[in-house]
Amino acid sequence: MPEPIPESPRDAGVHEGEPEELGQQETAHLIANDARDHLHGDGFSDAQIDTWAEAFVAEHGAGGTGEFVTWIARQEAGGGR
Repeated sequence: MPEPIPESPRDAGVHEGEPEELGQQETAHLIANDARDHLHGDGFSDAQIDTWAEAFVAEHGAGGTGEFVTWIARQEAGGGR
């Protein structure tokens, strides 16, 4: 699995949308917290992790930690542009 690099979703060309529903906001919070240690190890700040999680949930609705981290790497590699 490619490792993501610490940048904002905007820098990778991803819309920084926020989940619209309260349940989605909680999902984004949970995904961010589950991936936080891994992404901190890659150099991500808490703010970057939270913004990526919000964009992920706004686009996908939900997903697992591995799917989230892989999605970030794919977006940064141009897969989402």
